[in-house]
Amino acid sequence: MAGSPDPSPDRSASDLDVLRRSHRGKFVALAALLATAGGLVWWNSRPGPIGNDEQAERVLVVPAANWRYKPYLEKWGFVAQEGRLKTMVDELKEKLPEATEDGPAAVLKLADWAGFAFVAFEEPAALDFSGLDIEGGVPTFAKHHRFAVVSAGDYAFPHKLTVNAEPSAFMNGPELDLLSALFAQEPLASTLRDDPKNGPEVIVLRTKVQEGIDAVDAIVAAEATVAKIADKARILLVDKEQGQPKPTLLGGVQESVQPITLADGGTLLLSRKANFSSSTGFNADLQLEGTWRFFYVPAGADPVAGRVPCTGLLDGSLEESGRGPLFRSSPQGDALLIHEGGRSRVFKLESGGCNFSALGEIAVPLGRGEDPGEPHRSGRVARVYANNGESAVSLVKPGDEVATDLVRTSKVNFSQPVWLDDEVLAGTGHDTFPDSTGVYHPSILFYSASRPDRALRIDAQNFNAADDLQHVAFAPPGPQGARLLVRAWSSERGEQLFRVDAPAPATQMFADAIAEAEKTPLPAEVRDGMEPLIVPLDTRGWSFTPIVSELRAHDPVVTPDGNLVAFASDSEIHTVPLAGGPVRTVTRNELEDHTPMFTADGKTIVFRTRFPIEKTNWTLTTARSVPAGE
Repeated sequence: MAGSPDPSPDRSASDLDVLRRSHRGKFVALAALLATAGGLVWWNSRPGPIGNDEQAERVLVVPAANWRYKPYLEKWGFVAQEGRLKTMVDELKEKLPEATEDGPAAVLKLADWAGFAFVAFEEPAALDFSGLDIEGGVPTFAKHHRFAVVSAGDYAFPHKLTVNAEPSAFMNGPELDLLSALFAQEPLASTLRDDPKNGPEVIVLRTKVQEGIDAVDAIVAAEATVAKIADKARILLVDKEQGQPKPTLLGGVQESVQPITLADGGTLLLSRKANFSSSTGFNADLQLEGTWRFFYVPAGADPVAGRVPCTGLLDGSLEESGRGPLFRSSPQGDALLIHEGGRSRVFKLESGGCNFSALGEIAVPLGRGEDPGEPHRSGRVARVYANNGESAVSLVKPGDEVATDLVRTSKVNFSQPVWLDDEVLAGTGHDTFPDSTGVYHPSILFYSASRPDRALRIDAQNFNAADDLQHVAFAPPGPQGARLLVRAWSSERGEQLFRVDAPAPATQMFADAIAEAEKTPLPAEVRDGMEPLIVPLDTRGWSFTPIVSELRAHDPVVTPDGNLVAFASDSEIHTVPLAGGPVRTVTRNELEDHTPMFTADGKTIVFRTRFPIEKTNWTLTTARSVPAGE
């Protein structure tokens, strides 16, 4: 219980004020007030006899909006009432007509009469405290100061004003800001200190507000919990990595990152902040922000110190408006497609760091579950879709009202193709119907942007009689002509990764093969436009070389100089010479490494790593890099 302060020269010396300064006087005066018709409604639940000295657990809250803080304070052991500023000022003037105070001063006088030790003002920067005798003067309120708590009655003379600390990034909320500002006041602050000199009054107060103390401690525990989570994530990503040399972390452990290597040698990082929170201080949860922020790491720059905002792409950020966005880049890293909120926008990388020009938005809609396609620096996007029993490969670009079909048929199911050059694309296909022996024949198909309704086909027999062809990846042209990587599977040999070498550039190969086929009469269904012309390729002069046989090679990519292949297998990153040779394992860890890509100089592999977040059910994706080696 606070002692009676010395009279202050600026306090009223009226008879009413004199009565208020005594226990009996306060009891009598307040009893008279409450007997008045229409007395303070929120006084009714005030426990104990009116007129007691102020007690430190008694708090009056003045919210700035329609927010109820009383239940929180009562849960934490406080005795609380709350009301809007104007309501309290009106009540004071109605019950004490002689009172001249207004604003915060009026509320403090009302609190003094009722025995509230502290008044908590929400949004204090919008209030005028200049007329109060505040110890140290009225402070300048920072942006994060949501609450100012001012001592009242016997705890004043002068008033002490405290504000909330900067909110924790991991356990926050306006009610916790209120708690922070309260526990900055004495004697509440003394309950947080393990001081043997604490008197019995502190021990009693601590017992009353123990739940509030626990809530303050939980904030500290939340900070420690999240720090421990971050440390353990770094240990997983760095310390426990056994690959040599160890990969470099490109993203933080409190963000989700998708990397894309660019044609100018830099790396684009698409990042969403992971906001950690805790309800108890000992468990954790996180929520990914809906804002994607774009950063650029120039070639050769430090991945942390060298990271700069990529304002050349959508001014540096993207707000999600529905399902998460999809990002698709060209194999050369010179074109980017962003599909978000039902919109597909295409961008071309110009000269200079992360300098993208917007090529426009594609108006042709996607069907549910369809891939937005692979972009080309011309603005064209290759897509695959199926409808009414038919499958099609089409091209679409900004400004088109309808897509241009390269092939459409009910006889083949197409997969997403990749661009081999400015005109020719390649992808896998699977026959819709089996042959007379019950076999569904897989194949590699080539399409040309300048020759719709025409395609070339290479049968799976060329891949060691594979039972399935699963993936086609771009490779730079070889000495003789076009190159590509094909992942094939057979029941006899398992999965293999093939290097395919054509005897001519892709455009010439396509044109020559179609011209030769058109020398003979076309089938009626082709001539009538009912079916595309799909020409079996004469593969004499071609080579199909398995370069990986012992591993399942996912997401294979080739260096720009065509010397090295990187791929993911068994959640690790591996490399192998494109010419063939030993496979080298680049990463060795218990995490999920995937989606490798080479920087433009071919010296670095950038890849994605999924890692678990301790004490949650979450996993995050970050970016790492490692020297490509030989």
